[in-house]
Amino acid sequence: MSDNRFILERYLPTTSYFQQKKFDCGNKLINKFVHSSLKKQVSRHFSQAYVLLDVEENERFSAFYTLTSFKLQGNELEIISKGSLPRDIPCVRLVMLGVNITLQNKGLGRKLMSDALHRVHRASKEIGIYGLYLDADPNAIKFYLSLGFTRLDSGSLDDTGKMFLSINAINSLLD
Repeated sequence: MSDNRFILERYLPTTSYFQQKKFDCGNKLINKFVHSSLKKQVSRHFSQAYVLLDVEENERFSAFYTLTSFKLQGNELEIISKGSLPRDIPCVRLVMLGVNITLQNKGLGRKLMSDALHRVHRASKEIGIYGLYLDADPNAIKFYLSLGFTRLDSGSLDDTGKMFLSINAINSLLD
């Protein structure tokens, strides 16, 4: 799959994206979010979204992710902390990430995550960010673990996983 096939850009809620209403990543919750909530979330500044457009298919809405500000409680990070932490921990939250079902297992999820990690890294140079937090769908836990995320809860692989990647780990990945 050529690198020139896709364009990754900031999602604009005023733009009509080709096939956005037909986006299907195989996850009903994420699909419903894309179809009915994404425009509203971004236009109200609750999150920022980034969309992957397929140039070979009329710039089709093919994948996306959303980021927002977030805070964790210091005790939620005890599993990874080396010393005491403040009560409130500033971080970025990856709220949603989805790749169209026809394009899965082609490295696009990793491409989106690389972009997200670069954005978090750049933002951390301007404001206090301790890392990237997400709630992983059970089917995605292994994917996030492979990227270096740590699971913060003790749930099974069948449960949604609370996962975290510190800014130090992000910096190491990007250096």
